[in-house]
Amino acid sequence: MIEANSDAFANSMVIDANDTNVLNLAPRADWSQMGQAEHFVQFYETDTFLLNSVSGFLGAGLGAGNAAIMVGTQSHRDGLELALQTHGLDLSGLRASGQLVILDAAETLAKFMLNGSPDPVLFREVVGGLITRSAAGRQQVRIFGEMVALLWSEGNSAAAIELEKLWNELQKTHPFILFCAYSLNGLGGESQCQPLLDVCTTHSRVIPSESYTALKTADDRLRAIIQLQQKARSLEAEVAERTAAEERLRVSLMHEQIARADAENANRMKDEFLATVSHELRTPLTAIMGWSHMLRKGKLDDATMVRAIATIERNAKAQAQLVEDILDVSRMIMGKLRLNITPVDLASVINSALDSVQLAADSKGIKLEVTLDPSARHTIGDASRLQQVVWNLLSNAIKFTPAGGRVMLRLERAENFVNVCVNDTGCGIGPDFLPYVFDRFRQADGTPTRTHGGLGLGLAIVKHLVELHGGSVLAESDGVDKGASFIIRLPLAPTETEPSSRKARKPTLNLVTEQNDYGKALPLLTDVQVLVVDDDPDTLHIISVMLEEQHASVQTAASVAEALEVLQWYRPDVLVSDLGMPVEDGYALIEKLRALDAKLGTRTPAIALTSYVRVADRTRALSAGFNLFVPKPVEPGELITAVAHLAETEAPN
Repeated sequence: MIEANSDAFANSMVIDANDTNVLNLAPRADWSQMGQAEHFVQFYETDTFLLNSVSGFLGAGLGAGNAAIMVGTQSHRDGLELALQTHGLDLSGLRASGQLVILDAAETLAKFMLNGSPDPVLFREVVGGLITRSAAGRQQVRIFGEMVALLWSEGNSAAAIELEKLWNELQKTHPFILFCAYSLNGLGGESQCQPLLDVCTTHSRVIPSESYTALKTADDRLRAIIQLQQKARSLEAEVAERTAAEERLRVSLMHEQIARADAENANRMKDEFLATVSHELRTPLTAIMGWSHMLRKGKLDDATMVRAIATIERNAKAQAQLVEDILDVSRMIMGKLRLNITPVDLASVINSALDSVQLAADSKGIKLEVTLDPSARHTIGDASRLQQVVWNLLSNAIKFTPAGGRVMLRLERAENFVNVCVNDTGCGIGPDFLPYVFDRFRQADGTPTRTHGGLGLGLAIVKHLVELHGGSVLAESDGVDKGASFIIRLPLAPTETEPSSRKARKPTLNLVTEQNDYGKALPLLTDVQVLVVDDDPDTLHIISVMLEEQHASVQTAASVAEALEVLQWYRPDVLVSDLGMPVEDGYALIEKLRALDAKLGTRTPAIALTSYVRVADRTRALSAGFNLFVPKPVEPGELITAVAHLAETEAPN
C-alpha cells in the first residue's frame, strides 16, 4: 500500500505567480502582446476601455513610424482622434503623408457589399489596395476595423463572419496587424453562443473584456474563471429549465386546444342531437294528436277509425323506441347496461326480428332473403338484446333501401364463431362517414333536409351490445348508392344445448318485457282486485280501462293519501303504483303498505310503474319492497301479464 506524503502534496499545490505554467492557465492578454501578423479580437464592455486600447495600439505603431488605418464609426473616430492628439501626435501631418488613414466604416463597407454579403473581389480591390498604398516604404501596417462590428449590430452575423474570413485570406498576401472589436452588449442571449464561437475561431488571438484583463494577478484571474464557469453552469441550468417549462407549456397548451376543440365539437353535436330529438319526438306527436282530435269529434267511418287507431299505436311505439334508445345510450355511458345470459337459439332470435320488420319491408316492396346455417344456431347471451341488435340492423337496412330493393340476412358458422350478415341494396355509406358509422349521435346526413329520420343511436347500441357479448361488428360499403353490409361475429356456444323455453325466475327485480303480441290471448284477471295509484288522471284512467277489460276489479287513487284511505276498506290482490308523485311518492306508499302488511300478516304484491327506468331506480324500488318494475309508456299486454303473474304467484294455496 502506498502512503501519500500530505505535506509534500500540499507544498506541491502552492501557486507561484511567476510560474509560466500558471500564467498559461490564467493568461493576461492585451494588444501589446500581439505578434507582427496577427488578426486579433478585443471584446469590450465600455467605449472608454475600447478607445484607450485602440489609441494605444495605433499610437504605438505611428510613433514607431509604421502605417495606421482606422475604419470606424463616427463617434469612435472622433474619440480616437482626440486620444491620439492627447499622446502628442500631429494627425494632420500624419494624414497628409499617408501614414495615417481615417475612414468611415459604413461608407467603406458599402464599396464591397453585394446583396447583403461582402464580395471577395471588391473587398480585395478596396481594402487590399488601401493596405498596399499605406505599406509603401513602411515596415508594418496596423489596422483598426469596425466594419464587422457594424454588420453584427445590424443583425447580419453571417456576413460579419464572412468578412472576418476575407481578412484572413487577405493577410496571406498583405502583411498587417488587424484589431477587431466587439461589444459584449451585442452578444447576449443563448442564440448568440454559436456565432460568438465562430467569431473567436476566425481570429488568431482573443482578448477578453476589461472585467477580466484588469485583474492584476493569476489568482484573481483563476477565481474569475471559476466564477464565470459557475455562472455559465447556472445559466445553462436555467435555460434548460426554461426550455423544459416552455415545452411543458406548449404541450399543455396543445392539449388545452385539443380539449377545447373536442368540447366545442361535443357541444355542437349535443345541440344537433337535441334538435334531432325534438324533431323525432314531435313528429309522431303530430299524428297522435291529430288523429286523437278526429276521433274525439266522432265523425270517422269504421275504416278510417281503424286506420287512426293503428296510426296512433304505431307512432306511440316509435316514441317509446326513441326513449328506450336514449336510455340504452345512458346505460352504456354509465357502464350499467347488463345482460341476462342464457343459451340462445339465434334462428329463433332472427325469426322474431324478421316478424317485427316484415310489415315495414312489405310496405316498400322490399324482398327479405334469409339463409340460416343449422350448425350456427346456438350462442350464449341475452336473447332479447340480441333480437334488438338484429332488429336494429334489419330496420336500418329497410329504411335505407329504396322501394323494390333487397335485404339479405345470412347466419353462418366460421370456425368457433357465428356470423350474422345483413346486406342491402340501399343508399350505401360514403367513405368519409364509414369510420364513424358506429359513433353515438352521428348521422351521415344530420341536416334539416335529410331524407331519413332517427337519432343516430341505433348502430352505437348495436356495437356496444355485440361487444358485451364478446363479439365484434363490422360495417362495409363500396360507397354511396352501392349498398351496405354489417357483419356481427359472436362466439359459438361451447355445447349446442337447446335453450330452455322458460327462464328460471331469480330473486331480483326484473324489468318485465312484452310477452304477448297482438293477436295472442291475454290472461283474464277475473276476481283479481287491483289498486292503481297515479297522480296523472289520463294514465290512471287508461290503466283502469286496460285492467277492467280483462275483468279485473279496479280501485283508483290519485295520491298516497287517497290510496291509504282506500286501503282501509279495500284489500287489493295487486298494487300498481307510480313512483314519481307530488307530496308523497311511490316509495312512501310502499313503505306504509309494508307496515300495514306486517300488522295484518299479509304481503300485497306491488308493481312499480314509472318513467324513471335507470338501474339505480330499479334497485331502489326492489329495496323499498316492490316486486316488479314496468316502464312507461305502458304496453297493455305487459302490464296485464305482470298483474296476472303476481296475482297467481302470491295467491294462497
